[in-house]
Amino acid sequence: MKKYVRHRYNCIILILMLLLSACTGGGNTAAAYSGSVSQESVSDNTSVSEDEPLDEPTVTPSPTDIPTPAPTVSEDMTVSEDEAVSDNTVSENEITPTLLPTPDPAKITPMDTVTMYVISQVNVRKGPSADYEKVGLLNPGDTVSVTGTYSGKWMRAEYKGETVYVFGDCLSKEPPATPTPVPEVPPQENPAPTPTPTPVPVAPPVQVSAPAGVLMIGDSRCVQMRDVTGGGGASWICENSKGYEWFVSTALGQADAVIGRGTKVVICLGVNDTDNGYSYSSLINQKAAEWAARGAKTYFVSVNPVGDNPYTDNDNVSAFNNIMINNLSGVKYIDTWSYLVTHGYSMVDGMHFDGPTNATVF
Repeated sequence: MKKYVRHRYNCIILILMLLLSACTGGGNTAAAYSGSVSQESVSDNTSVSEDEPLDEPTVTPSPTDIPTPAPTVSEDMTVSEDEAVSDNTVSENEITPTLLPTPDPAKITPMDTVTMYVISQVNVRKGPSADYEKVGLLNPGDTVSVTGTYSGKWMRAEYKGETVYVFGDCLSKEPPATPTPVPEVPPQENPAPTPTPTPVPVAPPVQVSAPAGVLMIGDSRCVQMRDVTGGGGASWICENSKGYEWFVSTALGQADAVIGRGTKVVICLGVNDTDNGYSYSSLINQKAAEWAARGAKTYFVSVNPVGDNPYTDNDNVSAFNNIMINNLSGVKYIDTWSYLVTHGYSMVDGMHFDGPTNATVF
């Protein structure tokens, strides 16, 4: 009995020492004490099995020591493409298009249907403004059935079964003139040699000091017209490779200094920057109104065809001309494009014409 009590006492002491060692780090003390317990003091019935380890004190980790598990998405939780629409996403079906107003019936003047001829390339639109959608394109020589006018500037017409509008300045009741065909000359067996033409000296440019003359404003094509014609009796504000920025920064200031009553201002710009059509038309309209108050008249010459050119092409030129046709106000549009396309022209490179063509344009 005493041996059993002593055995229990030793076991209690051992457990207490182990607990104290775990809390204070005194592992050596517990090891030393455990060595002092004789093997005979521990019976087979009281041995500690491997399946029943001694309890050690549990240390509860602080919240900062607990790692936050990464969220996992199971295969069943994946979002399909049809459902993945964020709050910031606007579908195409939700975009409301800007609707232009229906043409005011009070501004329409009906007329008996009359066939009119296209005299310069023009867009066909759903309404009487360049803001309306384009539904077609008419070329010089085409015809259209006109049924009325809108505000005196646009023509109401029938086009492919629907009512459309065409800018009136591009239409005429008279058919365009048909060029006279050149008779063919049969080839001769022994033709006479063609004489070499004698060069004609170009007269120096004529300076026009009076502000009531013609004032030409333009780019390199204008420069070549000036040189070929010897000035042609006009005043010239023109430089090579210029466009809208030069027109604003330089040309307008020089023009404002000389424009007076009776001046004919002729603008030949756009081939170097065909993407500025709306900027040109807006500014030219503004200046034309100012110059009209001085007694001057403003003209705009169409951008003429180009050849093999790395900077622009005839599609861009045609689009630019259409913008000017449909947006200029208080300005006379001179359609040299259609004339050259109809009668022919010759180029010396992808941008400039030969002397006779320049003289013809002038």
